[in-house]
Amino acid sequence: MKQIDELREKIDALEKEINMHAAENENDARLMSMPGIGPICAMAILAFAPPMESFRNGRDFAAWTGLTPRQNSTGGKQSLGKTSKMGQRDIRKLLIFGATVVVRWAARN
Repeated sequence: MKQIDELREKIDALEKEINMHAAENENDARLMSMPGIGPICAMAILAFAPPMESFRNGRDFAAWTGLTPRQNSTGGKQSLGKTSKMGQRDIRKLLIFGATVVVRWAARN
């Protein structure tokens, strides 16, 4: 029991430190304003993703993380394939987890 309590205290201290650093950073605060994105997800995006200026739009970022399906478009006809699941796995997992929490919350309310 003592070991579990010590680990909980360490986890709480680390969470407070993460929240403090995320609140100080303007980009983290901007990302956290979106539903489903907390301090850990915001800091992971800023740490692992290239600068946001390198993406033309949100779909390009989603494609980089592997969230959007492969696009095979010819002659104006749009054909979407399977989700590639290529890209940054950690960010994709955090975004999917945040999205499921938002969907569950919306379903309850």
